[in-house]
Amino acid sequence: MNVFDQENFVPPFELRDHEEQTEAWYNNPARQENRRLAEENLRLKKLLRENGISWDRRLTLDLADPTGSRGTWADLAKKSRRSSRSERSGQRLPSLPVEIILFILEYSLLSSHPIIDPLSKLNAHALLPEEKKISKDQIAINFLATCKAYHAEGTRFLWKNNSFVFTDCLALQNFRTLGLEHRKHMTHITMRIIAKYYDEDPDREHRAPYPTSNPPRKPLRLRVIPRVPDDTLARRGFRSYTWLQVVDFLDVLRPPFDPDHDTAKPRPRLFPALESLRIDLVNFPSDFLTAPSGPEMHALTAHDLSMSLNELQLTGLPECHWGSDLASHLGRMVRDDGLFLKTDSSYVLSNRLRKQPDVEWEPRAIRAWKVLAEEYLQSKKKKKASSLSNSGGHHGHHSHHGSVKIAAVPTEEGAPETTWRERRTLWKRVPVSRDSEERTWVEFDRTTGTAIPREEYADPDTDSYDPDELVCHHCQMMHSPYDDDY
Repeated sequence: MNVFDQENFVPPFELRDHEEQTEAWYNNPARQENRRLAEENLRLKKLLRENGISWDRRLTLDLADPTGSRGTWADLAKKSRRSSRSERSGQRLPSLPVEIILFILEYSLLSSHPIIDPLSKLNAHALLPEEKKISKDQIAINFLATCKAYHAEGTRFLWKNNSFVFTDCLALQNFRTLGLEHRKHMTHITMRIIAKYYDEDPDREHRAPYPTSNPPRKPLRLRVIPRVPDDTLARRGFRSYTWLQVVDFLDVLRPPFDPDHDTAKPRPRLFPALESLRIDLVNFPSDFLTAPSGPEMHALTAHDLSMSLNELQLTGLPECHWGSDLASHLGRMVRDDGLFLKTDSSYVLSNRLRKQPDVEWEPRAIRAWKVLAEEYLQSKKKKKASSLSNSGGHHGHHSHHGSVKIAAVPTEEGAPETTWRERRTLWKRVPVSRDSEERTWVEFDRTTGTAIPREEYADPDTDSYDPDELVCHHCQMMHSPYDDDY
């Protein structure tokens, strides 16, 4: 089959997989650690019993008792004092200055590549071939086990100096066990959200449109996770875990529970200082998936996580109605004058994960028109009409933020001088390409939020600004030029 049959295919229905949820509950870090400690305790007690040794120094076991449960108790009034080998020998081992040791410790715990799924078991299907090789000896993690002082300092270096990629929402959930003193310094993370597909029929093959803007001739053969059929009335068949997986990833960013937190203050989010977020959607084909969950996504992006980022990078977005709807939701997580970047897929997964060629970003300034709206209100002396400035760009009766005023993204330092006289613009530093760390200055039109094309700089007719273009004829207020308002 060289061409995808767009008319006769059966789309997967969206559903969380119950088997994965029950496995995640069983493998919860706390329960897993309790099981490990209980098994280790029983194993050590059995070993001591078999050798006639008590696990309590006050109890002397009766060797004649085959059960190993009887003995005599003794009163140990004196405590023995242990001395180190260096004290007994009277010699001091050679040592380096503390500053040199800390420098070595920091260098050994710094990775040149992002650390994938820390605190969790790696999923081989979510890694590139080169990432599998790097992950084995990425950092000298055993350095932390040398002593308590190095463990404390090394842990701080580990979480402060490295960048992280999460391929599973469970790996992100395990970050809740990390102390706030380490999480509060993280300003950027990457989510690699790989679509999952399930089916009870192992012989049925599923294909989908290639999830890139420049697809090859053949459609993509999906990697389907097999499931065992049963006789219940549970929904079965070809199903997907895509949009709900995005919801589950974002849901983890909500404030986690902390028993030591002051109840009189609001709990901080999982990453309180998070400024930029990159989301790589993998295997999200266009015009293939069913409708996403609108209410859940809206509750997260427009309320709980609303206007919390300075920059959002999004790759692999489907070029269809559902993809545009997702972009509209995710754009609400960015503050006014923030940067929203989207482009083609970074990865495609079939039998293995493949990296796609590097491409340029499609940048957009989020709600850059709000500054113009504030100026329009002041010029018209409509001080009572504060609903616009407090509503995040919505009408007053659709206010999402009430009386909360969230500041816009600060102006970046070192921006070039604009050549426009009338046109209102905004300078932002934009990455050169999807996989590049280098950035260049780009000038955005505040009216549209889009980057100004080069050819418009040579056209003097484009140097104009008419505030009436954004004024609503019904309420005489400025609104977003876009219906989705992102």
